[in-house]
Amino acid sequence: MKLSSFKIFLFLKSLKNKRLLILLIAIFIAIFCLPQISSLAHYQISRGEYFKKIQNIVSFNSKPKIETMKIYVTAYSSSPDETSGDPCIAASGYNLCFHNKENVVAANFLEFGTRVKFLELDPEKFYTVVDRMHERYNSRLDIWMPSKEKAKKFGIKYLTVEIYRK
Repeated sequence: MKLSSFKIFLFLKSLKNKRLLILLIAIFIAIFCLPQISSLAHYQISRGEYFKKIQNIVSFNSKPKIETMKIYVTAYSSSPDETSGDPCIAASGYNLCFHNKENVVAANFLEFGTRVKFLELDPEKFYTVVDRMHERYNSRLDIWMPSKEKAKKFGIKYLTVEIYRK
């Protein structure tokens, strides 16, 4: 038996014991990973910037960024011919029929949870984005209404919208 094949034999035999494998992994980490970790030991994080980032993530009272724009607004209801899938469940999972409130909208260009106000309709009422529209409507908002008749009566309007981004 050659020396190299004997070493391989011993290595494979030692794997059954697994102590050597753990030792080899430890040596590998010591050789290749520790120099990189130790080089980061002298890196100082600016405390001010770090705590500002944490505060922005955690703060509940941070002022949202308000964006005002004119946009076309339509209305929809939970009728099966206007929706895909379950007509009561919005794209975010919000149950429209259970809550039955006219305070939600569908929009493709805003994140779920974004709040909006329609200044000409009711400047004090907030609407929350919980649903999506057909992909061809990328610059339109759709207000949910409990009945199809009410949605048709609303029609299409060109309104000033305040968007409260997080």
